Amino acid sequence: MAFAQLLANAVLLGCLVLVLPKGSICLSGPGQCAGSVNLVPQQRLFTSEPPPELFGNPENPSPGMRESHNWSQKNWLKSRFHFSFAEYGHGPNNFGVLRVMNDDLVQPLRGFGPHPHRDMAILTFVVDGFLTHKDSTGAEETLGRGSIQFMTAGTGVVHSEHNLDEQPLRFIQCWILPRVRGAPPTYGSMPGDATSGRQRLNGWFHAVGDDLKGGEYPVKINQDCNMYISELTPGTAVPRYLNAGRQGYLLCVEGEVHLNAGGSDNYVMQRHDAAELKGPLLLEATGGTDGALVLLFEMELTEDSRGEL
Repeated sequence: MAFAQLLANAVLLGCLVLVLPKGSICLSGPGQCAGSVNLVPQQRLFTSEPPPELFGNPENPSPGMRESHNWSQKNWLKSRFHFSFAEYGHGPNNFGVLRVMNDDLVQPLRGFGPHPHRDMAILTFVVDGFLTHKDSTGAEETLGRGSIQFMTAGTGVVHSEHNLDEQPLRFIQCWILPRVRGAPPTYGSMPGDATSGRQRLNGWFHAVGDDLKGGEYPVKINQDCNMYISELTPGTAVPRYLNAGRQGYLLCVEGEVHLNAGGSDNYVMQRHDAAELKGPLLLEATGGTDGALVLLFEMELTEDSRGEL
């Protein structure tokens, strides 16, 4: 698709975000630099494999038992941290209001025992398997692929998260700095049903948004931060525009996504790769050979981006 037509389509669609070459990109010609891109390949993420007793789990099983119980790795948990968290203290602290992004793989019949949180908007997107949640507000439920669990930790909440199924569980958990601290704790969820599946297929599903803006999104949080989900079939392309004064954090959750910034600037993002985006930017995102699943967090532009590790 010609770039001029892509831009026209993006404007007509009221689009939001994206772009991705290896550095800053100019879309308007010499001396008129637009936004910038900072790639975050998976090799730059911190990998954590804590001991099982840390969250009240029994010992890891022997190799033979792991195979017979459908374990995909030797430790109960493998986490990829995008920002400083737990034992990872020398990385970036945040990207705008995005304070935590952890990509967790939990083995069957394991999980996180009761633990507290305060003053965070916590979003959990289930990628594969089933996540069982229980907390001090009385909420308890099990969520599958495509579901979103959200909590306002506020004055304090204690919760547990477990994989009670016989297959591994993968989820992306993000903590958003709230606009107001000390709010009453709340809990909610969005089911990963056929409706949300259709909304994210070959488009940008606006799943999370600011509770003060009165949008139609199913999940409302106390912050100017939006979350979009797109599941692309192979070869399907969708445009995205990021306005001036806005920034985005993009995660390739599954597959690979081919990104074009309107010329010879192309990049292929694989599973676990991420990118920081600063507007104004325009992008065409195309699903790779096996398609792609991506998450996009969009928020007000700030100067506290990741930088170099």
